[in-house]
Amino acid sequence: MTLREELSEYAERSSGLIEDSPQMDEENTKRKLIEPLIDLLGWDILSSAVELEYSVQMGATTKRVDYALKMDGTPVVFVEAKGCDTPLGQSHEEQLKSYMRQVGVDWGLLSNGREFKIFRHHVSSNRVNLISLSEFVIEEVPDNEHPLKALSRESIDSGESRQIAEKIEAVQNAVKSLRGNKEELAEDVTGVVSGVAGNAVSQQVEDEAKSFVDDLIATLEEQAHRTEVTRKPAGGSEESGDEEYVVRLTRNGGEVHRVVADVQSEAMAALVNYLIGEEELLDEIAIPYLPGTGQGSRALLNDKPEHPNGSDMRAQQRVSGGYYLLTNLSAEDKKRYVSELPEKVGLECEFSGGW
Repeated sequence: MTLREELSEYAERSSGLIEDSPQMDEENTKRKLIEPLIDLLGWDILSSAVELEYSVQMGATTKRVDYALKMDGTPVVFVEAKGCDTPLGQSHEEQLKSYMRQVGVDWGLLSNGREFKIFRHHVSSNRVNLISLSEFVIEEVPDNEHPLKALSRESIDSGESRQIAEKIEAVQNAVKSLRGNKEELAEDVTGVVSGVAGNAVSQQVEDEAKSFVDDLIATLEEQAHRTEVTRKPAGGSEESGDEEYVVRLTRNGGEVHRVVADVQSEAMAALVNYLIGEEELLDEIAIPYLPGTGQGSRALLNDKPEHPNGSDMRAQQRVSGGYYLLTNLSAEDKKRYVSELPEKVGLECEFSGGW
């Protein structure tokens, strides 16, 4: 059975449960509607990969996320659930986003069983923000196969999630641009056609041009979440091709070092070798080095090829001093986590090329 077929069955069953119990409370919503979806996306709700009531330290207060979906002990998706009897509001979105920011989690799902909102931790150059990837209701779940697939264990592990998000975001940007320039586009089309057919048809042409832009926007929005993603080779995070991966290190605006490599993991290793050998990085960090908030269990850099909890680094590179660098990361995580290391020695880093 395909994922779309599974999602269709899930949507049909869930719709029936909601119809029978429209005021379903949060606990029943979690058990009957949210947890089956988590399982469907490849996260075994009974395994250690799913932690219920995950603690997040917010200042002096400890908050709890309903579900933390984890890879190698580190949260990669937060799921926040409300009851069917609770309409989702802006305050719920901000609650989930604050948890994601605090822990550095890339993906978030907010749902009350009726409505679903997917968020992504987006990195553009040196800017980091949380964006809405998709919003839909239970009846539209099958049509949102791809944004939901981005939350699946398999897609996050392979790096396919990032590709899905980038395709959806590209369409969102196109739609935003079309909406913002609708009048100008209609005027341009009207001018071209009127130049050929005469001004007598200009008003009709302008109306048709605006209608065309509206139809195009509707088509793009409909297709955005259905576009197939060509999957990359196993390991997903290592892109192939002729483009090189470049990392530029600067201090006070002046370049101090540049790394150029054919694959991302080699660029990571070369960068860390420079920081250890030339910038005395090891004097500024603790080993094992845990990225982000340092609350996870996955080490970015360690003196042995394993994480603090004893699990093996699934992919790693040996670097200067006999240390091991974790490379089993998406390109987005490579950029985000590795960029923390130059900051420890007063450097900034910029990514270009194939990144």
